Amino acid sequence: MLSGLVEREILPKLRSIYRPHAQAAARDIHELTRFILDNPGGFQAEITRHAVGGTPWHVLAGEMLVPVAQNLGVMWEQDLCDFLQVTDAMGRLQCLLREAIGPQVGHGDGQSKGRILLAAAPGEIHTFGLCTVAGHFRDAGWATAIAGGTTPDSLETLLADLASGWYDVLGLSLACDVHSPALSQAMPAIRRASRNPALRVVVGGALVARGGAAPAMWGADACLTDPTQLRLAQPAV
Repeated sequence: MLSGLVEREILPKLRSIYRPHAQAAARDIHELTRFILDNPGGFQAEITRHAVGGTPWHVLAGEMLVPVAQNLGVMWEQDLCDFLQVTDAMGRLQCLLREAIGPQVGHGDGQSKGRILLAAAPGEIHTFGLCTVAGHFRDAGWATAIAGGTTPDSLETLLADLASGWYDVLGLSLACDVHSPALSQAMPAIRRASRNPALRVVVGGALVARGGAAPAMWGADACLTDPTQLRLAQPAV
């Protein structure tokens, strides 16, 4: 009887409530995507206004910038915009994510958990997700920095960053299997370069999210599949 009641009455009501909200959200994301393509300056001003005004990071990134990035990919696949438009828009989104971390630097939980450096694994050029993760770490109380190198030759820049600053944790993003051997080969140099001899190295990204990855594959200390696992990066006391 209860199962039948849920099927006949409760679920239809929930669907009737959820569907209009989902459709409205999809329309909003499509409008935001058109906004960044047609008026990139106006889009940037609007996002900056939200950031400075205190819009929470999870709303700014998770409900605005990341969905727009995903929708750009869909529009490109459907030939609704060209490669140059997508490239330009993605570059602007990445800059906005970086800039948004600054105005919200005081919006964390007030308890410093340490210093973390985020970087793409050697050879990786996909860095948009790093900016999103940086916001989550910042909100969780970490002093967060993103390594300057975002090219296939970024290892030298990463080593320089580790040698010039003190970090408790290094977070590396790995998306493609093909770059996995390079990360393993680079790990000894990464640890040697660090000013902190007890540096903890965590690996995340699309490759880890697909499952089957273990930190020992690269000589790391932990793997992260989502920001809720930030506690794994907490330095030992």
